[in-house]
Amino acid sequence: MFHKLVTLDEALRELWSYLSSRSLDAEEVDIRQALGRVLAEDVVAQSDYPPFDRSEVDGFAVRSSDLEGVEEDSPAKLRVVGSVGVGEVPSYSVEPGTCVEVATGSMLPRGADAVIPVEYARRVGDVVYAYRSIAPGENVAYGGSEIFSGDVVASGGIPLGSADLVVLAAAGVSRVRVYRRIRVGVVSIGDELVKVGDSLKPGAVYDVNSHYLEAALRELGAEAVFYGIVRDREEELQEVLRKAVGECDIVITSGGTSAGVGDVAYRVVEKLSGSGMLFHGLKVRPGKPAFASVVSGRLVIGLPGFPLSAMMVFNILVKPLIAKLLGLRESYIEQLDEAVLGEKVIGYLGIDRLVPVVLRRKLGKLVAYPIGYRSGSVNILQLADGFVRIRAGVPYVDAGAVVTVYRFDNRRSADVLGLGSHDYLLSDVLRVLSRKFVVKYVSAGSLAGLNAVARGVADIAGTHVLDRETGKYNETYIRKLGYGNRVALAVGYLREVGFVVARGNPKNIRDFRDLLRDDVVFVNRSRYSGVRVLVDSFLENLAGELGTSFEELVSKIKGYYTEAKTHNGVALSVLTGRADVGVAVRYVASKYGLGFIPLARERFDIAIGVESLKTPGVESLVNYLRSRDFKELVLKYPGYEVLDNTGEIIFLE
Repeated sequence: MFHKLVTLDEALRELWSYLSSRSLDAEEVDIRQALGRVLAEDVVAQSDYPPFDRSEVDGFAVRSSDLEGVEEDSPAKLRVVGSVGVGEVPSYSVEPGTCVEVATGSMLPRGADAVIPVEYARRVGDVVYAYRSIAPGENVAYGGSEIFSGDVVASGGIPLGSADLVVLAAAGVSRVRVYRRIRVGVVSIGDELVKVGDSLKPGAVYDVNSHYLEAALRELGAEAVFYGIVRDREEELQEVLRKAVGECDIVITSGGTSAGVGDVAYRVVEKLSGSGMLFHGLKVRPGKPAFASVVSGRLVIGLPGFPLSAMMVFNILVKPLIAKLLGLRESYIEQLDEAVLGEKVIGYLGIDRLVPVVLRRKLGKLVAYPIGYRSGSVNILQLADGFVRIRAGVPYVDAGAVVTVYRFDNRRSADVLGLGSHDYLLSDVLRVLSRKFVVKYVSAGSLAGLNAVARGVADIAGTHVLDRETGKYNETYIRKLGYGNRVALAVGYLREVGFVVARGNPKNIRDFRDLLRDDVVFVNRSRYSGVRVLVDSFLENLAGELGTSFEELVSKIKGYYTEAKTHNGVALSVLTGRADVGVAVRYVASKYGLGFIPLARERFDIAIGVESLKTPGVESLVNYLRSRDFKELVLKYPGYEVLDNTGEIIFLE
């Protein structure tokens, strides 16, 4: 069980209480080493900038009054009395009827109040002909006009960027006082974790949380130190944590935080602390299995193992603490946006709910659309821009309400946002598109994609939904869903779909009747996918032939309710022996060296939100579908075929 379950606000108070006992150390560094560091005090300019009146162009320093009324066909005639190079002090003065030749950056000679560019002047010996009039101060940067000595040029609590360093250098500041970088240890815990790049064994997953945590900490300006993957062994974890707390200001773990028998992190930390936990468990979903404690005077925070849970708890709970320890002022601590909620969100009784959202700008307003998720999701992180917090006891927050969005990072929102059916050729098309635009696409099935496009959450959706009544793909089905006035179709291409079986087809699977055999295990596609609709269509026909109900028939198919989210998932199930057969595109069978029995050729189209049709990214996508380059790309994919009207836009109203 969780030992000390607290609300998010109570957890924040516990952490801020720890923070109040800490003092921030500062050091002086050369500005060449100051990038990303947080200023510990205001910085005052040591000199004016520009330090003198200077020319902004190559040309001739003049008295503007000498050029009044000058036209191209009646130039002014001025005598050149000398020249001033960059870095030289002028020894000449500009008197009426005279000028001095200057370069960009040259000091302005006495008597001059403007510079006429060389493009509007012609020198003949010691005479210059000026072909346009000029205003006082034109092409002149006056000394002290940008930076004034004694003024504050950078404020304490702000991280120094490259532009700030330019200003400091211009103001004559060579050294600054900055807060010491805090050192944060990162530890990943779990028997199932494997280092990225190593081979995966059954039941294992790659360690992804450490990569996010290290990157997020460095973005804040902290020094991140990774202490590796630790197995669920108390002695091993105890040794690593002792080392980490001895070398770091804060230690963050992920995984091993629940109250289960295999979750050792909180038990080890509790033993090391000697004083118990600040909290163990949060009244929030997702993110409940989180903890905090103080070990040897250092804060140890445990995050959940599932990536989405870990990211959201880090952003709402840990990031503000790290930022404060770095000396960042309040406005830099959290990346928050005010947005209008695009859809109603249900709250939870007794706990906070954290809901990932996609941000879209519509009619000048930032709109946050909630998206479905599982706490173990990774691909949802490609789609979500951040999340909103629905506080405990709030039954729901209605569409149109203003909400605070916790941003995951500063990345730019997508130019083209897609959510729909998984397809290899489409992925390649979107890669081409991403050379010019920011593109996000998450595989969630045709029906989920159509719903997202109709709601305005996504711009596009790959779709291949068969209407069983007409035998046609996409168009009639979208109309039946009532999406016709909101969704248009860009005609796509054909792809061959069939049974994917082990190489050589050892179970001799030929048709859907074979799925009823006791020795055959099937892997289905998700209920929101177009392939699932196709499979169910075949099975309904088979049920009619056998004189039984659809429900009775599928109850006899081993694995009917086992769902793969993608074509890859089907192939991997067959490849690893978890299933004997599934339905996917020919290309995936070819890719994994598996057998393939053709069933159908389906039309794969791109559903597009009507409001998104004229956006540059979507227009570029449609134009590419019509191009010769696309036709050449299709030739690389076995089982795919271009149509005569590929790229045509069909309105469904």
